[in-house]
Amino acid sequence: MRIVIMLLAFLLASGQTVVFGNDAEKSAKEGFKEVHQGMKKVTKAVHKKAKQGAKVIDKNAKKTLKHADKDIKNATKD
Repeated sequence: MRIVIMLLAFLLASGQTVVFGNDAEKSAKEGFKEVHQGMKKVTKAVHKKAKQGAKVIDKNAKKTLKHADKDIKNATKD
């Protein structure tokens, strides 16, 4: 009985791919392309935000370094 059930399940599953094989393959390819394009957009957006964040951090570090340099000069001047 198990063999018959497994055989029927296999035929049911494989029958759909035979009938809808080309359509399913095309839709799968289109879906993959859409997902890939979406991933590209997300990656670009994340990279852009990270780049902007790095610029802000660099700018703040530069200001802090200048301020520290002035403090060191003033402290050693006396």
